[in-house]
Amino acid sequence: MARFKSTITDKGAEVLTAFLAAGKQLVLTSAAAGDGVAQVSPNTLTALVNPINVNTQIGEKTFVESNPSYMRIPVQVTNAGLEAAVYVREVAVYALDENESPFMFSYSWLDGEDSDNVLPPCSFQTEEGLAGEGDTVHVHDVAVVVTNQENSGITVNVGSGSYVTTAQMVAYAAPIVHGHDASQIEESTGETVEAVQRRQDFDISAIQEQLDTGFTGTTVTHTFAPAQIDQWKGYDGTGLPEGILDTVENRLYL
Repeated sequence: MARFKSTITDKGAEVLTAFLAAGKQLVLTSAAAGDGVAQVSPNTLTALVNPINVNTQIGEKTFVESNPSYMRIPVQVTNAGLEAAVYVREVAVYALDENESPFMFSYSWLDGEDSDNVLPPCSFQTEEGLAGEGDTVHVHDVAVVVTNQENSGITVNVGSGSYVTTAQMVAYAAPIVHGHDASQIEESTGETVEAVQRRQDFDISAIQEQLDTGFTGTTVTHTFAPAQIDQWKGYDGTGLPEGILDTVENRLYL
């Protein structure tokens, strides 16, 4: 399983210190991903080693009080528009400096060998080619050590297209309740209801297996029809599965 380490860059620490001293807020604006491997100390980097063109968005930060305390920033990476598989080995979060210029505030790197950090080609197809949205979503939790004061001095500029950030997934999702005749044809796919149900149940079983084996650092998503959402049942048989529910994109992030 893929694990990542993170650090605030030297430039990030310098700007954050200056902003706190002046009573200003540091604004995190965006994120990016790459497939490169740093050959120097990660904190000295000012840019990704080898950027890749993938859809990347930043979510709201949270502060986790522990020993040491740290700030967690969710970065969502999708395979929207990808025609070939790519590996995510580095993730950067960007902020604005005193001149309103973007710079790399934090840098995350793969800690170990490649495993589940691959983004496959997008399978959503149209007659014109690849569709605009992806069918695979990875959420990387960028965790950097900060004090409560530093955390309070940092804000995040979340774009309108970012996913809904609710509680992270903690348990499992059970198959949807099947209430249609097995021979009924799904107009959108041409499959029978039975075939669709079997495929959905297999997908959910695969998600459970990944979670059971310690699927860490990334998140799986299930895309559903709007009319299906009230058919999902939680692990205990009632309510929705715990996760990130995006009703705009009709996605449940597991």
